[in-house]
Amino acid sequence: MNNARDAYERGLAVEQKVKAYLITQGLVFKDENFRAKCGEIDLIMKDHHTWVFVEVKYRAHRTHGSAAEMLTSVKRNKLTKTMYVYMTKHRLDPNIIDHRIDLFAVDGNRAKWHKHV
Repeated sequence: MNNARDAYERGLAVEQKVKAYLITQGLVFKDENFRAKCGEIDLIMKDHHTWVFVEVKYRAHRTHGSAAEMLTSVKRNKLTKTMYVYMTKHRLDPNIIDHRIDLFAVDGNRAKWHKHV
């Protein structure tokens, strides 16, 4: 395998661990890896009545910055647009339905769940 493929596989494995963790925290899994022209959302969950759109960022090492630092304003805007595409496609009115974007940042073996980013 090449480095890009290895990184992709590690990223998928981290996403699956995050999904399992969020389920243990009481969230309900709805969808994953939703793609639209404007971007992708890693995990879509429900926290009681709130739809939660989760971006998972993973860094094996912090030599090039932390995982949380990877969520730039440009990426945040793409996530927001993609969230609205998903909501429109699934007939979820954002004016009525509670929703939020969360970041799950994983740096090596350390993880932090940032709600309402």
